[in-house]
Amino acid sequence: MTVGFIVDLEFTWGFQCRVAGLSKTSPSFYYPPPTVILGGIAESIARKYNIGENDGKKLIPMLSRNLLAIGIKPLNCIPITYQALSRIIAVREAGGVRYPTPEPKYILKSFDAPARGHTLLSTVEDDAPQMKLFAVFKGDEIKFGEKGFKLSENDFWRIHRLGSKESLVSVLDVVKVDDSTLNKTRNATIETTYSFPIGGDFDVKIVGRPKGLWVEEEYIDPFKVEGYDERENPIVNYMFGKKLIKFKVPLRSVGDFMEKPTCKLEIRGNIVAYEYKGEVVIGYG
Repeated sequence: MTVGFIVDLEFTWGFQCRVAGLSKTSPSFYYPPPTVILGGIAESIARKYNIGENDGKKLIPMLSRNLLAIGIKPLNCIPITYQALSRIIAVREAGGVRYPTPEPKYILKSFDAPARGHTLLSTVEDDAPQMKLFAVFKGDEIKFGEKGFKLSENDFWRIHRLGSKESLVSVLDVVKVDDSTLNKTRNATIETTYSFPIGGDFDVKIVGRPKGLWVEEEYIDPFKVEGYDERENPIVNYMFGKKLIKFKVPLRSVGDFMEKPTCKLEIRGNIVAYEYKGEVVIGYG
């Protein structure tokens, strides 16, 4: 049975989710991509059931197969992307020496200091930056090898970062919406304030001019993560342009911060609008 989770997230400062494949000075996305969110949920489940990191990555494809819709929206913040110099370990071979190395005479050459992308979530009020996530799954049973897990509110409460290790988040609220209270609309014109996929086989048409500021970002398709290993790696797929999908992403505007970005959509075919108490996210059905 379909189940939805609406999660309020509070960021410490912002996050770092860099675009793969654009050299070592790659920028950061406006918001954590959907696959990063699935990774945050998978990491929470892995810690709960004492699953190691290598096996824990296999939870992401399991969540992807069960995923129907995922969207995110800002509550009180504006993303500001920038790049800052960071000292990192440089893995390479030069002059017959493999780096990094603990040898004192080469140790300084074991590091590099490229500009790396960050996203600062700036607010115009006293609270920390907050965002709301709405995800819908086919059911709360997650198959993992011979085991099976039940997806619960606790798995979202335990999310502690989205992005790099510096990208800490706190969960403020989690609402689980079961099938009987999750409204589903097909072949209609609806409004949403959440990010949503567009293009490809995702049959939606924007009606009129969206209210507020919306931009497009290209992510790994969160509905088609088939594996997470050397043969099927989302990061490698992104670098080669495979299994990508565009998302329309809402941004708060500095000019009118109180205006909520809203987009009116005509949904068709197998596309469904999932609604609970005025919160609408678009996905498959």
